[in-house]
Amino acid sequence: MDTKLAMCENKDEAMSKKTNQLKNFVYPATTSGSRTARRVRGEANKLTERQREDLFKRGMQIIYSATGTKETVGAGH
Repeated sequence: MDTKLAMCENKDEAMSKKTNQLKNFVYPATTSGSRTARRVRGEANKLTERQREDLFKRGMQIIYSATGTKETVGAGH
């Protein structure tokens, strides 16, 4: 019984040490990815409803092997 208690205490001690480590969360204000994302969002906001539908259909064709419908893709059962 004492060994189980000692193991639990060691486990708790090891876990507390792990969570107390400081992490570096210093990030630059802008990166090439954030600039690209801003540009793409701006372009996407200018699309018409018809252009959005066409791009969505093209994306679905890429994902679902040029079938355009997800019902035709499956395990065959």
